Amino acid sequence: MFRRIMTVTAALAVCAATAFAGDDDVSRRWAVIAGMNLSCPTTASVERSPRDAGSTAAFASPQCNVLVEYYLPQQHFSVVGGYNAETVQWFDSEVDATMQNIVLGARYYPLSKRFALQPYAALMTYTNVAQRHEQHSMSAWNGGGGYGRDCTLRLPRVSIAPTVGLDCYIFSSLALEFQYGFPLAIDGKAHVTTTCNGRPDIYRMRSNMHRHNIQIGLKATFPFRFTSADGNSLFSLIEMALGIYDPADEKKQETKKERRRMKLGRVLDSY
Repeated sequence: MFRRIMTVTAALAVCAATAFAGDDDVSRRWAVIAGMNLSCPTTASVERSPRDAGSTAAFASPQCNVLVEYYLPQQHFSVVGGYNAETVQWFDSEVDATMQNIVLGARYYPLSKRFALQPYAALMTYTNVAQRHEQHSMSAWNGGGGYGRDCTLRLPRVSIAPTVGLDCYIFSSLALEFQYGFPLAIDGKAHVTTTCNGRPDIYRMRSNMHRHNIQIGLKATFPFRFTSADGNSLFSLIEMALGIYDPADEKKQETKKERRRMKLGRVLDSY
């Protein structure tokens, strides 16, 4: 399994390098990004019962996002906007909420566009257009007894996220995008109180709704183009999927030092 993952990674790297070899005039005006995102909220304070099982905060189920990016005439900068749904959860999804966000931000790409790997830094804003206030109560039974929870959520209207990411171009106009951000919630609060077996002891969790956010997507840039090098890369990927081609089997190109050593060896063998 590990060898197959390494083979796929190597093949994608070969495709990216091939697609951009000698390509100094990469024209990108705008792009469409579609993918999914995962969020995990932070907790400001926790008073937790030893008998209360479950993670206080964890990554929730993935949600979709669709973004449009426009490259500014000034090299290295772009603006991006669109929509994403974002779910936050606590206590193994017993307490959760989903935000419907309008996304707007700016990106900075430090490298020239001719490179297949494009890291970037960004500042993003998320505006939640769904309801902000939620209240829930629940009770459950586990091996140690029963417990109940009451929660009050105030979802943030606006969050500001410093972000870093990487576009990995597998073809001239098609890339895999990986992004990590830390949305800082403005006026967001979550309070959860837990009681066990009807006892007067109350265990509290409080969150300010700051969160870790991971996004993975597919990015298509326009004007869209598909070059002969892209065709060769696609053919290599198909061969690899069928088990015909393995990048590890490629013969390594000899260096100048190795060629000189071989020539010297042949001269010495002739005596």
